[in-house]
Amino acid sequence: MSDSRAPGFSRRSLLAGAAALPFAASAAAVPAIAQAPAVQPPISWAIEDAAARAQTALAAGGGTKLVLLGTGGGPIAGRARRMTSNVMVSEGKAYILDAGLGVTNQFGRTGLQFGQIESIFITHMHPDHMVELLPLMVIGWMHGLRPEVVAYGPPPLQSMIAQLIASQQTPVHFWAEDFHLTPLTSLTTNEITGDGPVMHDERVSVHAVLVEHPPVHPAFGYRFDFKDRSIAFSGDTVPLVAVARMAKGADVLVHEAMYMPAVDHEIREQIAHGQHTSYEAFMAHMLADHSKAEDVGRIATEAGVKTLVLSHLTPSAGATDAEWRAAAARNFAGEILVGHDLMVV
Repeated sequence: MSDSRAPGFSRRSLLAGAAALPFAASAAAVPAIAQAPAVQPPISWAIEDAAARAQTALAAGGGTKLVLLGTGGGPIAGRARRMTSNVMVSEGKAYILDAGLGVTNQFGRTGLQFGQIESIFITHMHPDHMVELLPLMVIGWMHGLRPEVVAYGPPPLQSMIAQLIASQQTPVHFWAEDFHLTPLTSLTTNEITGDGPVMHDERVSVHAVLVEHPPVHPAFGYRFDFKDRSIAFSGDTVPLVAVARMAKGADVLVHEAMYMPAVDHEIREQIAHGQHTSYEAFMAHMLADHSKAEDVGRIATEAGVKTLVLSHLTPSAGATDAEWRAAAARNFAGEILVGHDLMVV
C-alpha cells in the first residue's frame, strides 16, 4: 500500500512545528478583535484579546509581573472565568500559585514557556485550586518543564503527586519513546504544615500563613517577596488578622472575595432549581469559609498595601466591576482591581 503522506511528515515534525509557533494564530487575530462589531463578541474572541494583552505586557518587561490565570471561585464548569490560578514572572522565571481547572491552557496563552517554571505552590486541597496539577505536569513535561521544578503545599501533596504521575506512566512512556524524551517519573515535593518560611532563591523569598477555611486543614496564604515588589495571597479564608500581618506593607494583596447581594441571589436561584440545601445552611457555609468584599477592604487597610486585587470571585458573575470595587472601597482607600482572567498586575 502506498504512503500518501507528504515526504518528511511525522508526528515529531508536526509537534515541533506547533511548538515553535504557539501564538501565531492569536497574534493574527488581534486586528480583527480590535475591529469587532458593536454586538457582544464571542467569549473566544475575548479570551484571545486578553491573551494578546498579557503577552504584550509580559514582553515589555519592567520588573516582576503577576498574571491572574483564573479568577473564579468554586469548582463550577462552563463559565467564562477559569478556576483559581496565578503566575508571577521575575527575571524570566515563573512561579505558579494554585492549579485550578484551566491553568495549563491559560499559562500557554501568556506566551510563557513551560521551561521557565521554577516552582509550583498550592494553597489548599480543594479541587478548584489543585485539580489540574496532573495536566500541568504532563503537558508541561512535553514542552520543557524542567525536572528541577519543586512543588510546595499542604499534605498529602507528596503522595498525591506521586500517585498522579504514576497513573500516567503508560502514555508518558509512549510519548517519551516517540519524541526521545526522558520520562516524567517524579516531581520534587515539599510539604508545608505551618506558618513560616517556605523557600527562597536568588529572586524571591516565600512565606506561608495558616488561614481558616474549614473543614480544610491546613490551608495557607502566601507572601512572595521579590527584589522589586511584594505580592501576598490570602488563599481561601475568612477575614483574618493573620493575613493582614502577613501582607503588611506589601505592594499587592490578592484576596478572595464574595459580593453578598449576588451570592444571596445565586443561592436562592439554586434552591429554586432543586438544589438540595437550605438557604440558611448554604449561607452559613459561605460565611464560615470565605470573605465579604467589605471585609477584604478592611484587611487591605490593616495591611497597609498599595493595591488590592479581588480574585477567586464568588459568584464569578452577577456583579459589575463597579459594584465589586464599591463594596471593597467601604473600608479601603487604595487602588482596587477587580480580577479578570489573564489580567497582568
